[in-house]
Amino acid sequence: MELESEIESLRDSECNVLILGETGTGKSVLGRRIHALSARARGPFVDVNCAGLAIDFVESELFGHERGSFTGAYAAKSGLLEASHGGTLFLDEIGDMDIRVQSKVLKVLEEKRFRRMGDLRERQVDIRLVAATNADMLEAIERKTFRQDLYYRISTVTLTVPPLRERREDILPIATDMLVRLTGGDGVEISPSALAKLENHGWPGNLRELGNVLERALLRRRGHTLRPEELHFDPVRGAGRPAHVAAFPSEPPSGVRTPPTKLLAGEAGAASRDEIEREHILLALDATRGRVQDAARRLGISRSTLYAKLKLYDIANVRRPTTA
Repeated sequence: MELESEIESLRDSECNVLILGETGTGKSVLGRRIHALSARARGPFVDVNCAGLAIDFVESELFGHERGSFTGAYAAKSGLLEASHGGTLFLDEIGDMDIRVQSKVLKVLEEKRFRRMGDLRERQVDIRLVAATNADMLEAIERKTFRQDLYYRISTVTLTVPPLRERREDILPIATDMLVRLTGGDGVEISPSALAKLENHGWPGNLRELGNVLERALLRRRGHTLRPEELHFDPVRGAGRPAHVAAFPSEPPSGVRTPPTKLLAGEAGAASRDEIEREHILLALDATRGRVQDAARRLGISRSTLYAKLKLYDIANVRRPTTA
């Protein structure tokens, strides 16, 4: 799998990683795997859900506090940053982090230092950041609910986890692994007709929904093979697509590039070879947020070759590597 090879390529890296994907696609599992493959595997993995932290407590939870720094602070307390020293800090749903906290997180990433609430002394911290979100980060930047400088700091490498409906070939191995864990290795199998039913479902809840469906099926099963009548899906609006996507959108979502009509219609003969190649380059740049090196890897060409083609096709607005 392409995603697996990208994770493997991070084995010897200390760079920050941003994981993008819909709710329930297994972003936190991916974060733990990145940590487990890294040189920090023996260190702590601290999982923080930014969406679940109230603004009144987020600073205390992340940075810790000294005694008397606020009402109720009866004793000094170390924060999650200190707890993740020497390991990986996983910030889940970072797109929901309050804008007032983002600048302090940025400083930690840039300077590797922070202060507890109510403390004048700066503390050193050695962490690797892995963040995840289901939000459209570029849209959040445009709305000014997320800092652009923090986005660039956390997205040295960006991994996109495809929704389950786009990787139906993975449903059987994933479901089999889930059944082993749910039954303690009891040898429960999935019948071909039950598998067909699973593969034809839209999975708006992704892996989380699949786990629920299998767990319910185990309660109804009459043998060691799951049958289609034992599989029951939750009735949800717009089954087969994410709930936030309209059934028949009149235009593509903001920020999503749409190929020319003749390419979409499959009329490759109506487009010249240069048009097709230029469009493939633009789509690769969109998919990698303008990172030339990542786009070149996706296209299967060298970075220098891609730069030459960018000049040939007069393509601008790409992110070039910094020398800092």
